[in-house]
Amino acid sequence: MILNKLFQPRRHIKEFHIFIDESISFKSQSDNTTEKFYSGFLVIPTFQLKDLYNRYFQKIYHSRYKKEKKSVNVSDTMNRLALDIVKPFLTNAYIYQRPTYHKHDTTLDNTIMQQVLMLQSYIYPIKRIIEDLRQQNPVVNLKLNIYLDQTNLNSQLESEYFSCKLLSQIIKNLGEENNVFFTYQTCDSKQELGIQMADMFVGAYRKQEKYAANDDNTTLIPFNVTSMIDTLAFQNQDTFLKLYGLVSLTMKGPTKKDLTTFKKFLKNKLDSDSYQYPKRNNFNTIRAKLTKAKNKTYQEEFSRKLVRILVSLNKSMIKIYGVKLPKAYIKNLSQKYSRNNCNRTIANMQRNINKLQKIQLSIFKIFKLKLSLRRFNKQLDKLL
Repeated sequence: MILNKLFQPRRHIKEFHIFIDESISFKSQSDNTTEKFYSGFLVIPTFQLKDLYNRYFQKIYHSRYKKEKKSVNVSDTMNRLALDIVKPFLTNAYIYQRPTYHKHDTTLDNTIMQQVLMLQSYIYPIKRIIEDLRQQNPVVNLKLNIYLDQTNLNSQLESEYFSCKLLSQIIKNLGEENNVFFTYQTCDSKQELGIQMADMFVGAYRKQEKYAANDDNTTLIPFNVTSMIDTLAFQNQDTFLKLYGLVSLTMKGPTKKDLTTFKKFLKNKLDSDSYQYPKRNNFNTIRAKLTKAKNKTYQEEFSRKLVRILVSLNKSMIKIYGVKLPKAYIKNLSQKYSRNNCNRTIANMQRNINKLQKIQLSIFKIFKLKLSLRRFNKQLDKLL
């Protein structure tokens, strides 16, 4: 059986970019249109992005000094032109639609509610996207690069944690944990043409809905769109309540009793193991790389740069561990870059890594720790 696995043909990888943006249809005083929230998803093969970007920029902007063009500020003709450019490069397009949340509902905490709505509107629909991509590409590994328009809410570290956790769990529940990989990031739409295309797409969909209310047959989107409509009946919606429970519990610092109750409630459907402390040693990679670094501390330029990134790591650790940080840790870091001082600091760090590993952190701080160590590893790799 082991030999069979060993000699199985290697699966090819297909890589896609998913660009996400949103649009809101505000309730009008003059008619009975319902207030709605739309999130749009464009799925584009990664290898085609360069050609698409070049064509989109030449047709829509002409000059790099032009301001960003958004659906709400352009004519229907320009909106249609933008989507005509996207059409030949597009794999799939999706719209998720729900009613907007009204703040007078006092049964739900507003801050937590907004976070849950973000997960519900931007992240959970990716489940359908993965299912469709798998059906279209049955025997390959999938890599998804997910780009979300940056807002004050979704660019916060907590939002990144919840989004990545939910995406991981969706992939796991689909049985795709070994065959689907993803990256996730928020970005400024001014810097990312893909987000601007998603804005044109979701804005055009909102316009078409408005025209349809007046029996106008105007069509702005020149390709097929998969629609996902959510009524947000809170009390009856299983997924929504699970997400709300997850975010609520994590944000409010749960007791052990709360955790036990919540795990039973989830019944392994969404995130039943979210609060287990990871058994993996987060510092193993750093320990090995610091040993390699000792062999190069005779170089003055190397030592200077090493001290700089050690100081940066130290600041991160103080924020994460606070008073729990061992006194012998790199609080006493020497900022001199002589070989003896650098090697002393490295030895000091390696001695205290075991102490740090034994300190229990909240799930949110474990997430921050992993980000800090990942950043440090990248910086150290460049030096080595």
